[in-house]
Amino acid sequence: MSSAPSAQEQFDAQASSILTAVYLTPDVVAQREKVLALLAPKHGECALDIGCGPGLTTEALALAVGESTEVVGVDIAPPMLAIAKQRCNHYAAVKFEQADVTQLPFTTAQFDIALASQVYEYVEEVDQALRELARVVRPGGRVALVDTDWESAVWASHDDARMRRVLETWDQHIPHPQLPRTLKRRMQQAGFENIRVEVVPLLNLAYDPQTYSVGMMTLLGNFAAGRNGLSEQDIAAWRDDARAIGAEDGYFFSLNRYVFLATRS
Repeated sequence: MSSAPSAQEQFDAQASSILTAVYLTPDVVAQREKVLALLAPKHGECALDIGCGPGLTTEALALAVGESTEVVGVDIAPPMLAIAKQRCNHYAAVKFEQADVTQLPFTTAQFDIALASQVYEYVEEVDQALRELARVVRPGGRVALVDTDWESAVWASHDDARMRRVLETWDQHIPHPQLPRTLKRRMQQAGFENIRVEVVPLLNLAYDPQTYSVGMMTLLGNFAAGRNGLSEQDIAAWRDDARAIGAEDGYFFSLNRYVFLATRS
């Protein structure tokens, strides 16, 4: 298996635009609200949004902690940061940094809370990244880390073998496709305690472009085509099959997000 492409390589301008649209679908908006409720940011808490993407969570954090409180968004991909900066340009206390999460450009114990959604599964040196997170969060500070195990995906298909190949190939886009299975132990070793895990499912029961799964089909298909023996024709057939199942009122997609909540030791 070839190594996973870096996050910076994956999130070019086109992919960033597609992913931003996915993040604005009602089911992902609801997921984001649930995660923020679990983190429970308080007024006046300095906040760090790791892997901020298009800045949707950064903006939500700014509204929660107060517009005069420092909120910093970090991402490795310039196209994502450009979108985030435009979204949050009217928040005076919000700023953004392009940075590698294994070497954060912040002082020790700078933040009261931190949130990272779909970030650490992309990081090869995940343990170093978690140690850096522990460094910049004050003792007693809170974190919420959201990651996905794509083996939790259930996706209706008339061709289950092809569906499995697509998902197995998609696993190759990140170095840690099953990170939730080891994340609690890794967080403990990095300096976090009181770790608990919540599950936030994504469930789509219709073929609708305004859902996470249909929106993600473009990114999955673009990545899988030409890998693992999957041709562009195979990917087109997979997409056509999903539309056909939707027309039969049989569309079904489910995926679990795992939310790891912890305090800094």
